Amino acid sequence: MPLAEGVSARITYKFYTDPTITPGVEPVAATDPGASDAQVLRRVSSSLSLSKDTYQSGEIRTDRQIADFRHGTKRVQGGINGELSPLTYADFFEAVCRGTWSSAVVAGDETDYTTCAADNATSKFTFTGGDPVSEGFRVGMVIRFTGLSEAANNGRNFVILGFGGTSNRELTVYPAPTTHTADSEFEITTVGRQLIVPSSGHVSRKVAIEIYNEDVDVARLFTECRVGGFNVQLPATGMSTVDFTMMGRNMQVLEDSAAPFFTSPTAVTTTGILAAVNGLLRIGGNTVAVVTGTNIQMELSPSGEAVVGSDLVPEIFLGRANVTGQMTAFFENPDLIDAFIDEDEIEVLFFLTASNAAAAQAMTIYLPRIKLGGADLPTQGEAGQSITLPFQALKMEASTPGIENTTIQIFDTQVT
Repeated sequence: MPLAEGVSARITYKFYTDPTITPGVEPVAATDPGASDAQVLRRVSSSLSLSKDTYQSGEIRTDRQIADFRHGTKRVQGGINGELSPLTYADFFEAVCRGTWSSAVVAGDETDYTTCAADNATSKFTFTGGDPVSEGFRVGMVIRFTGLSEAANNGRNFVILGFGGTSNRELTVYPAPTTHTADSEFEITTVGRQLIVPSSGHVSRKVAIEIYNEDVDVARLFTECRVGGFNVQLPATGMSTVDFTMMGRNMQVLEDSAAPFFTSPTAVTTTGILAAVNGLLRIGGNTVAVVTGTNIQMELSPSGEAVVGSDLVPEIFLGRANVTGQMTAFFENPDLIDAFIDEDEIEVLFFLTASNAAAAQAMTIYLPRIKLGGADLPTQGEAGQSITLPFQALKMEASTPGIENTTIQIFDTQVT
């Protein structure tokens, strides 16, 4: 009989149609979520497991031994770890943010904006009519042009960094466009979709996750899981990674003809893996080239409390969207130390790409309002001196053109 190998394990998931959890009752998996239309997930590893509360007898006996031990409430705990790529984890990001990916492409042309000129020195596109913000364009979105007289600006990813001028007609972008005079024929469109933590209308979701060990024909189906957070790691060298934490209610073990549970799932995505070295980092409106690593965490603090009369938790409660992180950077000037001392609010924008191509697959993560929680600068060794900058992200509540009232915004060029 073979032994299970990690490389033969397949992780598949499907979100339930009904996101509610009924105390004391489990849904029939064959009905909801059902065995069809699941998605195979790319991964590095998984720590999902079923745990139980246990109780040891405290009775003092004349034989001086322990005679009873019981199992109590069950919970699924752990997470899934992978290398960050566009589209792959879109469903899980959506579940953590408790929002919904935007449903429409934002587009426009000369009938909306009259003319469009580009200036390399200022890194701007300038329109002579309309209002891009009122049409739906936002900071952190990836846009592409077609029909411009300057071919170098067509079909290329540009990230919107800010708006200015009359009616927000000046778009500061990255990378800097090639200069051209005003064109009266062109089209501009967003590429992909946007996700934020909404101020209202939060959406609850639950997901079933199956880990199928094909070589031993055994599957573990983790049921009624809620996604409780993520941790994105962006090293200066190496692939960007993401970890999702989860809490669920139960696990079923399936084997032989019953395994796997999910039948004919959709194959894994084929998007490229993102690397921070290929993109852009902006802090407080300035492009920064000295950051040596960063991470962004969002924690919903899921909890499942025990109740009398059932070994199932009655609900998996999710808390506030707490977004924190840390950056490390070579010490260059006192700007970030001053920002910590003065308790300044700054914005952070990460632009991550899968290659150096002009229209590369990409994601952006935008934190419109953070405060630094420290600026530790130890003096040591002979190498470059590094400063550590933990931060707390806060909800943007001001009315600023092109910036959503949210704590975090994620943009993915491959979500359609």
